[in-house]
Amino acid sequence: LHGLLEDDQQWDATMSEAAAAQSPARLRNLFALILAVCGPSNPKQLWESYKESLTEDILRNARRQNPGMNLDYTPDMFNQALIIIENKVLEMGGKELEKLELPTPQ
Repeated sequence: LHGLLEDDQQWDATMSEAAAAQSPARLRNLFALILAVCGPSNPKQLWESYKESLTEDILRNARRQNPGMNLDYTPDMFNQALIIIENKVLEMGGKELEKLELPTPQ
């Protein structure tokens, strides 16, 4: 858990457990809730640890739309997930992702 304070280990464990059992959409809801309400000390580290899990359905949809292409995660896919997450955080009264030191959705 390099880079995470003890408090963030709780959020890392929560995200890890949810990533194993929940859909990407539900995981994004949880991540947005953690960002908006819980105030993790290193949100960027949580994003880096779970960005593929948070974006898995976006990749799956791209693969479905482009059969035969060997698609992997792209910056655009991560950006799509960040847009969804930021919208959820803002709906909960939280801050823009940039103010949380996360990548800014384009």
